[in-house]
Amino acid sequence: MSFTILLLSADADPSWPEKISRAVPGAVAKIYTDPTDALDDIETADAAYGTVPPELFARAKRLRWICASRAGLGAAYFYDALVKSDVVVTGMHGSYNEHLSTHAVAFLLAFARRFEHYLPLKRWQRGPGMIDLPTQTVLIVGVGGAGSEASKLCAAFGMRVLGIDPRVTEPPAGMAELSTPDRLEERLGEADFIIVTTPETPDTLGMFNARLFSRMKRGAYFINIARGRCVVTQDLIAALQSGQLAGAGLDVADPEPLPPDSPLWGMPNVLITPHVAILGTPYRQKWEAILLENCRRFAAGQPLLNVVDKEKWY
Repeated sequence: MSFTILLLSADADPSWPEKISRAVPGAVAKIYTDPTDALDDIETADAAYGTVPPELFARAKRLRWICASRAGLGAAYFYDALVKSDVVVTGMHGSYNEHLSTHAVAFLLAFARRFEHYLPLKRWQRGPGMIDLPTQTVLIVGVGGAGSEASKLCAAFGMRVLGIDPRVTEPPAGMAELSTPDRLEERLGEADFIIVTTPETPDTLGMFNARLFSRMKRGAYFINIARGRCVVTQDLIAALQSGQLAGAGLDVADPEPLPPDSPLWGMPNVLITPHVAILGTPYRQKWEAILLENCRRFAAGQPLLNVVDKEKWY
């Protein structure tokens, strides 16, 4: 079956229309640097890549599939008309697994080797001893692709690895135990390190708040490479200031950019990177492969890869 797909994202490569037509003979792909230029063509388009704004979506008469141009979508991507429609949304899940997990474990190792203490010293002076990882427990909240990769890395250092996930039922390599979200508070009390890799969903917005921080083992380390809005920032600051948390490694924040006057910048036990965990990932090649495979499947009437639950945003 031939179809028409509109490429509505700056991430669309100029070579994609030709590659799509080669993958699906008869398929037509058009690139638009400005989605408003597609007001007429969206009426007869079968599919779209990128973000379809509400005003564009309202004009669509044949649209059946939207391929989002990123992995983590969140609330900003969805609106009522899209959620309630029969249009299938797919994402780019799995594009950054190795990079995200490596970044999370880099934070963990930095704290274990006391880098937050030694690097700012600029002098030869011994201080606190190192943390013996084989005696430590790490809890990974969100056991998707990145969480599964982090599990393997942490297990390689001899750590006891626990996981929390609402969908995954079998623990990935290296994970000793996997639990459902109803056991999150209980498992938090066992962990010396908490790594958050959960997507932004209606259930995870603001989930790490004062109540959950109080359930953590005193002196635990909190690492977030997921989404800043999964954490109540003021509650995180309070937990760090009180000593409930020994430190935090943050690649994401709420809001972003993190304001210059945020207390987090001045805390010696906080390591911050500006949402850069995926930089260097060859994601464009991975996105192209996912897009082309889904174009083939769409044309053949086969199930698509990476289908998103529109009501849960992932």
